[in-house]
Amino acid sequence: MTDSDKSRKRSRDTSKPRREAPKATPPAAEEGANAIFFQDEKSSAGGGSLRVERAPKAERPDRDKQTAAGGEDARAKQVPDTVRERFIQIGNNFYFPDGAEAFTDHGDRVTTRSENAIVIQSMVAIAQARSAGKVTVTGTDFFKKEAWFAARLTGLDVAGYTPTALEQERLVRALARRRTAESGEETPGHGAAAERPNGQAGRAPAKPTEQGELIVGRLVDHGSAPYQHKPAQPMSYYVRIETERGDREIWGVDLERAVRQSLSTPGVGDEVGLRAVGRDPVTVIAPRLDASGREVGRDEFGVHRNKWILEKKEFLDRRFRMADTFRNASIIAAEAVKQYPELEGSYLQLQMARAGVEQRITSSEAREQFVDHLRAHLAKTIEYGQPLEPVHLKARVEPVLEKAQERDLAPQR
Repeated sequence: MTDSDKSRKRSRDTSKPRREAPKATPPAAEEGANAIFFQDEKSSAGGGSLRVERAPKAERPDRDKQTAAGGEDARAKQVPDTVRERFIQIGNNFYFPDGAEAFTDHGDRVTTRSENAIVIQSMVAIAQARSAGKVTVTGTDFFKKEAWFAARLTGLDVAGYTPTALEQERLVRALARRRTAESGEETPGHGAAAERPNGQAGRAPAKPTEQGELIVGRLVDHGSAPYQHKPAQPMSYYVRIETERGDREIWGVDLERAVRQSLSTPGVGDEVGLRAVGRDPVTVIAPRLDASGREVGRDEFGVHRNKWILEKKEFLDRRFRMADTFRNASIIAAEAVKQYPELEGSYLQLQMARAGVEQRITSSEAREQFVDHLRAHLAKTIEYGQPLEPVHLKARVEPVLEKAQERDLAPQR
């Protein structure tokens, strides 16, 4: 090729318009899902999308290695316990115990195809744990409205949705009610417990009961009363237990239901175990008063209320042994049910959940992980003394258990 030919070729090459790389589709649009994006402390301060800014891959090899080696573990530590209690996590995906999809964790955003209130609250909880106080919501109008409200209640700034005046007013009232409740000495129904060492009449300062803590002792008294026995306080419910360290008086609105629906029907004088087994979101409706104290309307706001279990100690001891059996995957279902007939429904639920996720989860390894996580979740409810899964289809139980014995619940190793 002569020098003139080379010159003409360079001229033709420079005259061609450069083909631009296709623009990346925003993750939420790509997945067709509702989403909450986070902004961490290193994000760009500019306007628009609040997604996390990331350095080019070539400039952060160490960070890539760190993410590959331990990034998922670090992210998992930022999943609040309230979320772990509600869902089963397999990799980045969160499922309901029946195998239905809930949402997906992408690290800098969470996405879902659902508009379920519990799913939205859980996504916001993750966003609150990871963001620097700002999030962006995308998706359906209903999802954005509910995600905006849930996020603003936690103090997060929200982009992507413009609330109406009525929605702003609802938020202001809910925040005011929450601040009023938090500024009080104690909030009824949140599980305060007062100890009186050695049975003395004087009371120590109230201390909260931790989730999962088992309080064991003799049931001394229980009933409805003004909170902390103070006449000016609203009505609540208390349970008094004589422990080795002295009397413990526990307050909680749900305690009345726990006493009434107890499976072992304990009475005063019985050795019992009391445990907070979860926190349920509830909506509280309160009157709105004007300056003169006259009711001019009603406000509603969300709070969390402890869910309690109160059972005889011997009942909980048996449940502990049942849970230990259920956790052991080497024990065949039919043999476990022969020893503990109450476990029949739990094994059936485990098997039916496996069948349900076969169409939802393509990876066989992920399906096994789901079953293992569900087994642990069900074992925890068994050990905590919660009502067991009933057997609705009695005629189908034996074939299912036989199938479980052959394929699913037999030893894997």
